[in-house]
Amino acid sequence: MNFKNNEEDYVKTIFSLSEAFEVANENQISRDLNVSMATVSEYLNKLERKKIIRRDGRNITLTREGYAMAIPVIKKHRISEVFAVKMLEVPWEYSHSAVMDIEHTIEDRYFDNFIKNLGNPLKCPHGNSIYNMTKIDDIKALLAGDGKYRISRIVYEDTSMLKKMADLGMYPDTIVEIIQGDLVTLSNNNGELKLSPVMSRTIMLVK
Repeated sequence: MNFKNNEEDYVKTIFSLSEAFEVANENQISRDLNVSMATVSEYLNKLERKKIIRRDGRNITLTREGYAMAIPVIKKHRISEVFAVKMLEVPWEYSHSAVMDIEHTIEDRYFDNFIKNLGNPLKCPHGNSIYNMTKIDDIKALLAGDGKYRISRIVYEDTSMLKKMADLGMYPDTIVEIIQGDLVTLSNNNGELKLSPVMSRTIMLVK
């Protein structure tokens, strides 16, 4: 993988982690990119020198320049997920991990045609907007009171969690019931899914 693709993967990962958890850290980046901590640390030093990221202790966020770089990368990733599900029939829960190479191959000059031929989708299969990266009026499962909600989006696309949700038919735009307790529980007619404190921050709901 060349430097450009590495850079895109790092800014995309930091963007996604920040969207879910407000900040990223080296442990999360190492896990998500499946590279060693030493490699992550070395690469983050490069990004910091290029003023793409900033560090505050263990916390890592994108600078304005890094955020601007991340937006087109995120768009290509999310439209590639649509392509994987719609055209390649990749199962919903695997579409995030399936497109890590595809998204790097879409040239900017063909991007609009790529979107048009997919029917101009507005969201990725996990409910996240392809175009609008501003704050959306929904709530984390962790903070939702007991009751029924519609799943809006899954902001951290962890394959194991997506598989559990798929097994219960808990997709974006489906209705679930929230039961608050020691762990947040999502419930529907197919069963219950107990969320870890981490994952309960990544599933977004609307009334």
